[in-house]
Amino acid sequence: MRRSLRTFCLLSALSVSACSVSETAMNSQPTSPTDAAEAAGPDTAALAAKYRRNPAPKQPYRVLVKVAQAPGPLASVRGFAKYEAPDCEYIPNPVAGVVTHPMQALDLEFSRLDDTTYAATVYADALLDEDYLGKGVCHWQVASVAAELKASGAQADTAFLSNLAGDELRAHGTRTKYYDKAHYPRAGMDDFPDSGSPDPARFQPEQRAALFTISMTAEAGTP
Repeated sequence: MRRSLRTFCLLSALSVSACSVSETAMNSQPTSPTDAAEAAGPDTAALAAKYRRNPAPKQPYRVLVKVAQAPGPLASVRGFAKYEAPDCEYIPNPVAGVVTHPMQALDLEFSRLDDTTYAATVYADALLDEDYLGKGVCHWQVASVAAELKASGAQADTAFLSNLAGDELRAHGTRTKYYDKAHYPRAGMDDFPDSGSPDPARFQPEQRAALFTISMTAEAGTP
């Protein structure tokens, strides 16, 4: 599956931790090239190839995506769940010496419940907790869940992006975001990623009368 600008926004820009180095990581940098080389972990891509799916997950969440007052149908919905193991650390680049955590993104399948509502199941235990780094068991958790909605699924359509943080998922929370109807179905450039805003006041006064919403809600799932 091609990872474009909108997919990067969907998986990374929606999570501050994915786009910045934490204070802990900065303070954990090796103090010399020798220390860095000794502390360096495996290549990120090589490590990701070792992550194993859980063949029988038992910790489901039901995620609902609800559209309100859109100027037309949003018939194409796809999503991702991003996982990370915050209790495991490694340094993929000994020169940079930046500490990171195992991360993995899994596709979500949304089913249509009605003209404006879609649902998907996210498993908290979708990945197996194992010793991937040779330093002890890495424990996975959901870092964020994101959905991309398009008018028809065509490449040129605007990608309206909605998301929940991992803490919101675990708390069965809801996040509602506002979007400019003028970006539907296209915004003047192909595959434009529209992340919306949780506050309608961030739009210009003349735009506020022409907004629609996308809400994402987490519920307890059925094992």
